[in-house]
Amino acid sequence: MMQLETKTSVEQLGYKQELKRSLTFVDLLIYGMVFMVPIAPFGIYGYVAQGSKGMVALAYLIGMVGMIFTALSYARMAEAFPIAGSVYSYAQRGINEYVGFMAGWVILLDYIFVPALLYLVSAAALADIVPQVPIYVWLVLFIIPNREDPHFYA
Repeated sequence: MMQLETKTSVEQLGYKQELKRSLTFVDLLIYGMVFMVPIAPFGIYGYVAQGSKGMVALAYLIGMVGMIFTALSYARMAEAFPIAGSVYSYAQRGINEYVGFMAGWVILLDYIFVPALLYLVSAAALADIVPQVPIYVWLVLFIIPNREDPHFYA
């Protein structure tokens, strides 16, 4: 197994540190929450309940364990390769440049399609509950608060 060198500096990877690294855990947590629709679990609850044969809490617990391992992996890779690029950089430097290229495109599609799908599923669920409000109104209500305005949360 390859040992990852801890505390690698950006300069050791061939980059010059130019930006101030100032994001805190709270900043990252808020950005992650903004990325999601708050009622996303509501939109898929029926599918999860059916697929898990009523054991929804266990299904979410198993999913949480997987997400914790994913988060720990990201933390370890961020220590080993403290450069921008996330999955692209980790796969490129850890495996090879072709895998990195594909991983970068796949994660970009994930960042685009997953929130869009969650917005759509949640809006469809709410439109079923409140049929007087069209689905496009729910979509707009979900999208407006998630705009990338730095003063929005101040």
